[in-house]
Amino acid sequence: MPERFFRSSGYLQKDEIACSDGSTFSIEALPRFLRTLLVADGTVTKSLESWFWEPVKITPRSQAKIALTEPLEILSAVQGTEVLRREVCLTGKNSGKNYACARSMIILQSLPEETREGLLEGRIGIGELLRKKGVETYREIVALDYIKKAAAKDELLRQFKDDLVSRSYRIRVGGAPAILVTEYFPPGLYAEN
Repeated sequence: MPERFFRSSGYLQKDEIACSDGSTFSIEALPRFLRTLLVADGTVTKSLESWFWEPVKITPRSQAKIALTEPLEILSAVQGTEVLRREVCLTGKNSGKNYACARSMIILQSLPEETREGLLEGRIGIGELLRKKGVETYREIVALDYIKKAAAKDELLRQFKDDLVSRSYRIRVGGAPAILVTEYFPPGLYAEN
C-alpha cells in the first residue's frame, strides 16, 4: 500500500519526505507556491496560469497504447492490461517555458468513451478533460520525491537544468483506480522574487 499524503491537511508535522533513492528532503524548504501545488489534489494548469500570468498549454511529448509487461499494483492492473502511456509538458504559450512535465499511465477501459477519445487526441490535460466531461473522480497523492539533476537520466527530465520535485497521484474513477500521474517541477522556477 502506498503512503498517503495530505488527505485532510496541507501541513505535515514532520516535514522530511523520504525519497525513492533513500534520501530525504524538506518540503518546508521548497518555495511556498510549489508546496501548494504539491499538496493540492486538483489540476495545476489554472494555478500555473495565475502564478506565471500567461496561458498554459499541454505540449505532448509522447503517447502510446501499450500492454503492461508486469503488473501495476497501484492501479490494480495485471500484466497484459492495455494502458495509455503519456508524457506531456505544461508550457507557457507566450514564454515557451516548461513549468512542469508529467507522465501518466491510464487504464482506458476505466474511462467513459468520450473521455478516452479526448485523451487519445492528447491536446488537453487529464484533469482539465475529466472536469470538462464531468467525470467524477477521487485523487490521492501516493508519493513525493526529490530528484537530483544527476539522477535525471531520461529525455523528459533532462530538459530541466535544476533538480526536480515530483508528486505522484492516483485518480479513481467510479471507485476503481484508473490513472497514475507523476508530475515533475523545477523548484528554481518557483522561487519567489
